[in-house]
Amino acid sequence: MKTLLEELEQECLTAVKFIEALKVEQLTTTQQEDLYGELSASVTHLRIQTAQLEQAFEKMACA
Repeated sequence: MKTLLEELEQECLTAVKFIEALKVEQLTTTQQEDLYGELSASVTHLRIQTAQLEQAFEKMACA
């Protein structure tokens, strides 16, 4: 469980980093596209990690 939580925390921080980077006004279109791609990948990882965490919670509840 600890590992799952640490991975989720790290991915949340990664997503926040990309969100903050997108707030910069002087980004080129290419930079924006790259950041949106990275943010999309991060959100996908968050979905996967959240599903894994939910499964772990369910196993704990059934034990």
